[in-house]
Amino acid sequence: METLAGKTAFITGGSTGIGLGMATSFARHGMNVVITDIRDSELTIAEQHLKEITEGVLALNVDSTDFDALTSAATTIKRSFGPLHVLCNNAGITGGAKVLDTPEERWRRTHEVNFWGPHNGIKVFLPGMLEHGEDAHIVNTASFSGIHGHGHQSGYGTSKFALVGLSEFLRNDLADSNVGVSVLCPHVVDTPIIKALKTRVSENVAEMIDAMAVAAETVGSQVVRAILANEFYVFCDGTHTRKMLEDRCEDMMAAMDRQFPKSQ
Repeated sequence: METLAGKTAFITGGSTGIGLGMATSFARHGMNVVITDIRDSELTIAEQHLKEITEGVLALNVDSTDFDALTSAATTIKRSFGPLHVLCNNAGITGGAKVLDTPEERWRRTHEVNFWGPHNGIKVFLPGMLEHGEDAHIVNTASFSGIHGHGHQSGYGTSKFALVGLSEFLRNDLADSNVGVSVLCPHVVDTPIIKALKTRVSENVAEMIDAMAVAAETVGSQVVRAILANEFYVFCDGTHTRKMLEDRCEDMMAAMDRQFPKSQ
């Protein structure tokens, strides 16, 4: 995609955090921006913020797990702005402890929002993006927890692993089309979720989180660059996560070498 100006973006979970960071960056690049959330108060505040940047703003109360609600939103977007060019499946929730300690209902709800929500978005919007034929792009917000299984957030992490996998297969499907795909894999971003987390940990851990945290609008700018460059994996820092990624790849290659030694 050569430019974003004059095009339209749809961001689920767009009223706060990473979603609002992306919406803000899109608005600064001259896009029409449609945000959704299930919290009217946050939607109102975000809409006012975005309208200080551009007039092309629409805020909708939509639950991304509701296929019919997304279908209705698609109709509204087409009527208001025409074809959709950028789909950001961003809405998500945290959840999960150790595998055996995570309640069954939490497993199901986390996957419903974090995996099936993006799946719904793709099923609803992708056909129209292919049909209009203009340059378009899908961004799925996963997590670095969907690349590297660290900690004990089993419900959340496995839902994000699934979303990374969906994104990889979708990229394969769309390789020869007008629609690009990116999967966003942030680690620590300065969002309301992280602010709440800091109140539940020690002062030392909170300071460590602050040192790692990336601003949400910085992530939005990184997503813009990825869309324009058709970059698939989008990481948000190259320090803390680099070592984790290197360790994971080294572990996998070491296992391969043990099981299938290279011929001398």
